[in-house]
Amino acid sequence: MGRVLLTATGFVLIASPTFAQVVVIDPANLYQAILIAERTLSEYNTLVQQYATIVRMSRSLGSLDRYRTPAIAITGHDPGRWPYGEPWLRGLNSGDARGSLYEQTARRLERPGAELNSLPASARKAIENAYATVEITDSVAEIAGHQVALVRGYNGMLQMLVQEFENDVLNTLPRYHEMTAVLDKVAAGELVARRQDMATNQLLSHALEQLLARGKRMRDTEAATMNMRLIGMRDGRTAGANLIQGAADDLRTWRQP
Repeated sequence: MGRVLLTATGFVLIASPTFAQVVVIDPANLYQAILIAERTLSEYNTLVQQYATIVRMSRSLGSLDRYRTPAIAITGHDPGRWPYGEPWLRGLNSGDARGSLYEQTARRLERPGAELNSLPASARKAIENAYATVEITDSVAEIAGHQVALVRGYNGMLQMLVQEFENDVLNTLPRYHEMTAVLDKVAAGELVARRQDMATNQLLSHALEQLLARGKRMRDTEAATMNMRLIGMRDGRTAGANLIQGAADDLRTWRQP
């Protein structure tokens, strides 16, 4: 009887499912997981500290209204005060692309026409160069005046953009000082600055053209003066002798009426 009970108990034990399992732990993997968790916690604490520092700095700034700078409005001409210069002053305010308003206030330049063909080549060339100087001066003045009018109108748009930037920079709301918002303002500010540089360079180029035209006029004047001196040194003795000879002949042949 005891042998039968022992055998039955063995069968029951063999047929019963096994619920208990042995947990296997790899020390190397556990060590790596602990290191990753420590680094993650350290980076998280660093980010929390940085955020707290930024918040503290933003709160310590307080109101930035004291940094607001009033804009300098660009001035325009008052054509009504100057009746004779009114056409071109109006062009300097609103533009004069074809130079018609400038021509209304500049002295008319008469064209020589066929008269130049009867002159010697050297004289004709001198007159043509003088006409070129006047034409270059007119062209530079017309384009520069029109460009000044364009920049005067462009100034209003740039001033509006700068005012918007000032409002965003001095705004105390946190969303205006987040990293993305700050980077966007920096990029947009660089773009506006480049536009301002382009307008400045255009004005400087026209100012340079004015100086070049003036330099050509002065150079032509000096060249004409030098040519007359050279002619005087080269032909002065002969001309003087001829003048004296002619005067002597006139005196010898002169009779009291």
